[in-house]
Amino acid sequence: MDYPPIPNTSPLTYAVAAPISIDGPLPTILTDPLPPKEGGKNIFAFWHSGINHLPPYLLRNVINWHRRYAPLGWTVYLLDNVRDSPLNVSKYIDTTSPSVVPEAFRKGTLDGGYVAQHTSDLIRYPLLLKYGGVYLDAGILLFGDLDWLWTQHIANPASPYDFFGFTMAAAPDISIVNFTLISLPNNPLIRRAHRILLRLWEGKTNTTGMHKHPLVSHVPLLRVTKAVVVEEEGKEKMVINDEAMTDYAIQIQCMGAAQRWLDEEAGWDGPAYVREKCYLLSMIDATYIHEQLTFWSGKRQHDLFSLALSKFGEKENEKQAFARKIVESVVGKAWCIKLGHGFSAKLFGADTLGMLWRKHVGSDCVEGTYAGWLRWAEVCLRQDEMMGRMKVPTFEPTMSRSMKSVC
Repeated sequence: MDYPPIPNTSPLTYAVAAPISIDGPLPTILTDPLPPKEGGKNIFAFWHSGINHLPPYLLRNVINWHRRYAPLGWTVYLLDNVRDSPLNVSKYIDTTSPSVVPEAFRKGTLDGGYVAQHTSDLIRYPLLLKYGGVYLDAGILLFGDLDWLWTQHIANPASPYDFFGFTMAAAPDISIVNFTLISLPNNPLIRRAHRILLRLWEGKTNTTGMHKHPLVSHVPLLRVTKAVVVEEEGKEKMVINDEAMTDYAIQIQCMGAAQRWLDEEAGWDGPAYVREKCYLLSMIDATYIHEQLTFWSGKRQHDLFSLALSKFGEKENEKQAFARKIVESVVGKAWCIKLGHGFSAKLFGADTLGMLWRKHVGSDCVEGTYAGWLRWAEVCLRQDEMMGRMKVPTFEPTMSRSMKSVC
């Protein structure tokens, strides 16, 4: 189908990789890729049961990363925990080393309600420290120009910026989130955040109570709009409040601690690094435009994206016009769509767009719908301008001591 052009975008100037059916065998380049190169164009993600068990709507994300970026030299690695899998994470990082992953990971004793999520959290820093490249959550529909960012900044010695990510708030409450991280190997911010994270996991099998640890207690808690009590069959009641949210996303707190840390002995000034070396975007503006426009209603998003576009010469109705506004805003102005799932649904008390796409198989890509238009844009368009970097003002460190003495 010929979809309409989208403001602030242009067609790609190169041929993307051929379409891949999710119903047949996936190509070897996705199921058994060549080893990643240090400092190379590597896109890492994780799904505990492997690429062949990835829900279709998420598999289309991964396939579209490959289709758009493989012709530019990028390789996608969807790692897993599947025994004998060529993509088992143990083949990429040393999962026997205490300086790489905590004891609970090494012994397989992680527990709690979010084992898969925390497994993913515990491998993304080691992967980037060893190889460099990009870590993406599988729930990302990518519209920003990743290759431009990498070649013009992250891998360009002439650029001042060697780290890319998203933040939930402005300084001094900057909280760099972890669903998209881009850096060269051995990045100093990631290295320090990783050391803090390993220390927090000492003697632990889950993240409960980690927000109280003195290495991160100086970092403001992540905020939820209101406390929510969740009841699930066969499980204890769960209260989602600031403390529970922070424990769930403890890796963000570790990054926050590294950002706020002054270690004069080692020559590390976290606030200066964030201000001078990080290319940061606002998470709300760069990933959640669709959520803002629909007041965070997954059902409304699903209904709108499932609408058929108006036919040529027909006047679009009010709902179609609004769906078009969302698509044009996301594709032309945002970096990505970040799909939320379990924890987000519990927080908001309803199914998210990602959950609805999972329940209604194939609804994320029906040709001629606004969802189909999004999928087309992922692999056919590039934004005319990269989103401008957030300007970070001067802010004071909240931890001033030698990191060597504590972690």
